[in-house]
Amino acid sequence: MQTSIDCVLQEQGADSRRLEPVRNYLRSVLSIARLVLDEVLAVRFEQEEPDKYRELVGKAGGEMAMLLRMAQRALPDGEDSEEIRSLARDLAPLVRAPHVYRFLFLRPSRTPMHTLAHFCLAGLGLPDEKLDRVARLALSSSVSAANERVPYRILDAAWTRQIAFGDAELDHSAISLSPLGVGVDLLQATTNDAYAFTHALPYATDFGRVPLPPYVDRKNLLGIAEALAVKALDEDDFDLLAEVLMATPILRLGWTPTLSFAWSVMERAWDEYGFVPGPGVPPAPENETRTKKVRRVLGTLYHTTFAAGLCCATMIACESVPPKIEHEVAGNLEAPPGKGTAWKINWNRSSRAVQESLIFLNLAFTLRRAVETIDLNGIREILMRAAASDLLEHPLFIQALEMLERIDESEK
Repeated sequence: MQTSIDCVLQEQGADSRRLEPVRNYLRSVLSIARLVLDEVLAVRFEQEEPDKYRELVGKAGGEMAMLLRMAQRALPDGEDSEEIRSLARDLAPLVRAPHVYRFLFLRPSRTPMHTLAHFCLAGLGLPDEKLDRVARLALSSSVSAANERVPYRILDAAWTRQIAFGDAELDHSAISLSPLGVGVDLLQATTNDAYAFTHALPYATDFGRVPLPPYVDRKNLLGIAEALAVKALDEDDFDLLAEVLMATPILRLGWTPTLSFAWSVMERAWDEYGFVPGPGVPPAPENETRTKKVRRVLGTLYHTTFAAGLCCATMIACESVPPKIEHEVAGNLEAPPGKGTAWKINWNRSSRAVQESLIFLNLAFTLRRAVETIDLNGIREILMRAAASDLLEHPLFIQALEMLERIDESEK
């Protein structure tokens, strides 16, 4: 049975029959973007809580502009293109408001975050020449980089700059200092550790359009993505999962059984809810109106669905869609010891062949439980099973072996 990360379920190039459902998911995200514009970011709400509104426009507006830019790459024709431009036209005055100039005048080192939406919209054919001139002056100022950033945030800023100045901005030394160069400490990775990886990869490649430098080990990155996908499934974290799943099309190494299964988990939830569920919604205040309820719910949940939309757009643009997992006859293998609930539904519906192919998922869940309790004998047994399945060179198991070596050394 093929189980190593070198083994994939399909060659590069997606079956057109699988692309269309992914296009429809992306179209559904555009519908939610319209709701967010009309019910959350509409200027009629500006006077209620001006500071909070401005902050939300900056965050949600920037994410929406990124989504629209990628959606245009993935859905360039016909009604889709018209819908994207309609959303962009309505978003433009919100993200190009007068207060943006104040940041460019006084804090040029923060220019990338405040002009991201502007440059995305300009790329969609909605220029603003005055703001563009000021933004470029700020990006060229003597202090344009004078903002302490961790490596993946440096790549974030470089990604915004490449929209303005071209692809040379992506060839950045921060790649080697980011998780793309140094990896991720996987055994007890935090969500922030995971996000450093999931953000660095699309920023460094413009969501798969530009290849990574030759010195980057793409197979190692695919292994990291697998381990982080297991973390996301273990924690029912669809936000992280949507971002992790962008790794496969960007790296162009094909879909492993674990990553294909992870997509099927998100896909089932999407079909069930009509959106991708995110973190908990804040409790409702007393006497909440319907309008405020819609804003509270959408203002909390939009991010995860936007992330899933970016994932779909990346799959389409890179022509890399996971194969369909068949559920004709459910298998009866015992589920691995993972937490969370969403993945278990898919496991119980999967065929025996699919369950048997998920050796990495099973071992990774088991390793997470053993690490939680520092069960050294259990970890050794897991590594023996990984070796038997030709998985011992996977970054997750390399790190587990290194941990045992450190412990053994401490006992001498």
